Amino acid sequence: MPGVTKRTSSSGECTVLIESRTFFRECVLASLQAIDPTREFVAFESVPEWAQSHVATRTSLLVQWASGKAPQDEVFSERLRQVVERPGSPPVAVMSDCEDAELIAHVMNGGARAFLPAASMGIEIVAKVLELVRAGGTFIPASTLAAAPAADEVHALTATEQGPSLSPRQLEVAHAISRGLPNKLIAHELDMSEGTVKVHVKHILRKLNAKNRTQVAIRLRKMEDRP
Repeated sequence: MPGVTKRTSSSGECTVLIESRTFFRECVLASLQAIDPTREFVAFESVPEWAQSHVATRTSLLVQWASGKAPQDEVFSERLRQVVERPGSPPVAVMSDCEDAELIAHVMNGGARAFLPAASMGIEIVAKVLELVRAGGTFIPASTLAAAPAADEVHALTATEQGPSLSPRQLEVAHAISRGLPNKLIAHELDMSEGTVKVHVKHILRKLNAKNRTQVAIRLRKMEDRP
């Protein structure tokens, strides 16, 4: 049975937690309700149960749990795929007690918008990250950005060094991307149109040989850490 807050948000939207373990599911749900009582939170045991529920069409954010073996966990990968490929799917945040670079890359490349390390992140920060994702942003732990790049990342960085450098304006946009800001907020912060931001993002992705905004953040950090 899903757990629902006694209060509902004025917009009618809800945040959904998918977790098969009953005790853990209820503890996380209660914690989220306590830290953000103005929002409605609902928990389900599985993605199909959520998809068939009356709240599926008004879900503004979906949170899934990933085990430390997620890159090899076909059950988790299938759950994530079911949500991401669903028409009109909500953004997905993944929570895990394992803060491993391979795991984080796996879930972000799979379509997640945020990775929440349960072992090192308090509930208040979790609530703020969820709010960021609802607004269109992305989030990965700072420790991931500081981690050594994998072999393909090293190759990409070498190619980047040989290519054109980012302009001062593109560098400002890249830093905003690394903070998880969506285009709309970047435009407001840097006093430019959202269309101009999109053009900058396109050029940044090409110059850094990045496939997504997460890779932009990682590669920007590596570039700035080099002597």
